[in-house]
Amino acid sequence: MEWTDECVRAVKGGDIERYGVLIQRYQQQIYKYCFHMLGQLQEAEDMTQDVFLKGLERLEQYREGTSFSAWLYKIAYHECLNKRKRARTYQHLLHRWFGRGEPNVQEGLVVEGLTFNTQLQKALLQLSPKERHIIWLRIVEEKNFEELAELQGMSYAAIRKCYERARKKLKREMDKKEVEGSEQRLSY
Repeated sequence: MEWTDECVRAVKGGDIERYGVLIQRYQQQIYKYCFHMLGQLQEAEDMTQDVFLKGLERLEQYREGTSFSAWLYKIAYHECLNKRKRARTYQHLLHRWFGRGEPNVQEGLVVEGLTFNTQLQKALLQLSPKERHIIWLRIVEEKNFEELAELQGMSYAAIRKCYERARKKLKREMDKKEVEGSEQRLSY
């Protein structure tokens, strides 16, 4: 954290070039997170850029001594929520006007060492953005419950309960997709 705080102080002091160092350090994990939240590669790339731009604009709000990655995840979470709300409105309009607007799930994606099969991606998209956020940070980023509680502004017990519910919901969705897939293979 000390290294990150030093970079942040330098950027706040006018050395904007140092922000590039922070981008290099956190870009991949924010990109993976945005992909997980949005489900589309291009949207994740665009959102990653937006997150770092917002981070630079809001750098004065960052408190030294706290987790810079947690601060970035919070920005990414809210930006992804806003993007999903706009996309939902757009999909609703498409559906009303043209009778289409199904969520577009990309088949068999690989993102820097993470493979997302279609079944998992569809199941994840059935979770709320908050549930996906918690699942991602806990499982992929291996954040502990104390960090999750701080990120979400919740108590340890509340975040643990949210995580357990989200994990069970994801398992149910995966089981449901597995049953649907086996029924489709057996039908003629």
